[in-house]
Amino acid sequence: RAREYAATVINGEEWPLTPDHVDLSRVIFETSTRMERQHGVCSYDGHGQSTIRLSETTYERAGFEALKETIRHELVHAYQQQTTGVKPGHGESFTQLVGPLDLSGRCSSHYETPPDDYKYRFYCTQGCGFIGGRHRWSKAVARAIRGNLVCGDCDSDLRVDGPDGTLE
Repeated sequence: RAREYAATVINGEEWPLTPDHVDLSRVIFETSTRMERQHGVCSYDGHGQSTIRLSETTYERAGFEALKETIRHELVHAYQQQTTGVKPGHGESFTQLVGPLDLSGRCSSHYETPPDDYKYRFYCTQGCGFIGGRHRWSKAVARAIRGNLVCGDCDSDLRVDGPDGTLE
């Protein structure tokens, strides 16, 4: 289904990418059950072959409509990899296509992340509820433990729960 959609992007009239930009015969599409923090990724083997890997989690939580933007995003990276002299990444060649491809930029959230997805979870001590989290130890986690992180809605302290229970 992802390959079919990519073909409509490349061969259709709606989007600025064409077969002159991306050779889909040199792109492999895969689904990953392990991708939890990314919607998609495009890797290059150095020999002309690109692999676009899409997150099954994104598909399960937000549906194929959410993956369409991710596919367009990753097709830009395939274009960068297949075009001599075009610098890969999220620099100038990428940002020039953000508007024309109706991309939200480098990072977008297609669904709300549930608290259990995070290793460290932030909660407002005054009852605003779950605020957010971090997948790894960070300065924000350390600040919350020290009591130096506050809720953006009510300015109350945040409590942080970690993998072994409350870290307060």
